[in-house]
Amino acid sequence: MSSAAQDLWLGGTFLVILGVFHILIWLTLGGEWEGPVSWRKPILFGISTGLTLISIGCFFDRLRPVKSDSWLMRLLSVALVLEVVLITMQQWRGQASHFNHDSLLNTLVEYAMTVLIVIATVLLILITLRTFIYLNTSRDLQVAIRAGMVFLIISCLIGFFILWYGNSQVLAGQDPSKFGNAGVTKFPHGIVIHSLQFFPVLCWLFAKIGLTTQERTRTLQFSIAWMGGLLAYSVLQTLSGRARFDWTIFGGGVFAASMALLIPVVWAVAKRLTANGRNVFLKFRTDESCRPENRPDQAK
Repeated sequence: MSSAAQDLWLGGTFLVILGVFHILIWLTLGGEWEGPVSWRKPILFGISTGLTLISIGCFFDRLRPVKSDSWLMRLLSVALVLEVVLITMQQWRGQASHFNHDSLLNTLVEYAMTVLIVIATVLLILITLRTFIYLNTSRDLQVAIRAGMVFLIISCLIGFFILWYGNSQVLAGQDPSKFGNAGVTKFPHGIVIHSLQFFPVLCWLFAKIGLTTQERTRTLQFSIAWMGGLLAYSVLQTLSGRARFDWTIFGGGVFAASMALLIPVVWAVAKRLTANGRNVFLKFRTDESCRPENRPDQAK
């Protein structure tokens, strides 16, 4: 494992442990899960960001290496670790980590987090571009990693919109988490943020049940289209000022069309599982007929 991948793993593991530790804190001390000051933030940011770093570390050595890899990936790890540490520090201080300009320190913390996430996003974009240039792995895993990174970048860009919009809402004395009457700004951000873990896991599951590389690639493409449809639906709902499942005819149609894209995936999986079950049954029948007590010549 290269030093760059090691740094990604180290940073990611630290953040996951930090998030799990705060689960124990929350279970011990109690408190609200939702809200600008809650244990949810260090828990979710820690585990989510940690898994992202670990996921990149899993495939990073399959990219074509460049001389700057070591310090660039260290910079990515440090930037994301510092961001989560600042969020965690604000929770322990009893202060909101976002949209908080009540004091000079709170303002500096939010500005620092913004700078750190800008640095991280630029580096993530560079990694994404490199996955399209060269990625030494199977075809289906290439599709999974590239799609996961693209959706991760989209999620980051939506995060910047949430930050800009939220701050403008705060200045207007409005709720920074709502768009219009009931739109949830975090909805589209959260839909795709863990695609980098979801698609490779699908690859692994498809391989485990025995789909060929071509079948895995095709079913992954339908899964990616399904995720894209859900993203479009979440953006539509949010920008319309509607809650997640406050459907209009058009919104319901977009959601239904998205779910329909899963039909080929379910069909491919069901077909393979049925074939696997049939093979197991036939093997069992063959093994039974081969037993001495079941052979005609031995029955005499």
